[in-house]
Amino acid sequence: MQRNPASLVFFSSGSPADHYVGFWIICIALTILLVSFVVFTAGAWKPVPGKSPRKFETERAEKLCDAVLGVCALLIPATLGLLTWLHEKVAFGAYVVPLAFALAYFFALLIFTAHLRFNFLLRYDKDFEVVPKRSMRFAYWLTMATSSIVLGLFLLAMPVLGLGFGWLRVKEEAPKANPIAVECNCKSANVTPPAAPPQHPMANSHRRRPKSSPAAP
Repeated sequence: MQRNPASLVFFSSGSPADHYVGFWIICIALTILLVSFVVFTAGAWKPVPGKSPRKFETERAEKLCDAVLGVCALLIPATLGLLTWLHEKVAFGAYVVPLAFALAYFFALLIFTAHLRFNFLLRYDKDFEVVPKRSMRFAYWLTMATSSIVLGLFLLAMPVLGLGFGWLRVKEEAPKANPIAVECNCKSANVTPPAAPPQHPMANSHRRRPKSSPAAP
């Protein structure tokens, strides 16, 4: 049975433009997976019958938020730096798709973490409860933090793996022209100065003649 070459476009070597479909499929699948994790968070945090709701220390939650803010402050510039480097080495291509999705994950996590750190946690002194349908923001944040960082790092690794497996190709630099050295063996010749031209007999006629002494009587 002969395989359709279009179905293997992502796994074949070629120009970066040939892999747009494969990159889009992977990024959309990971985004659906991320949203599914967040949606099913409420079911995983259902209170156990006969037990009190889960409580978290406010100080510990603030330290977690500060750590995630630091991670986002590193991942966002790293993504932009990788995007700039690939643009110079590979030119514009399919690698932009996973990097754009990863950048969106990190920015969404950054915004959610800042909101939780400076709006939600400041309302509580020592601890707070996580109860479904009432205060699940911290639970949603925990799910989004772990999922966004892991999936975003996987998306960052895709262009690097593409360079390693040949799916992305580095631009070939134009060879530099070697300077041509021209040697000149010029020997100095003994050149005699030209002889002075003969002077015209009337050239010195304007000179003052000496006065003749008067003749004796």
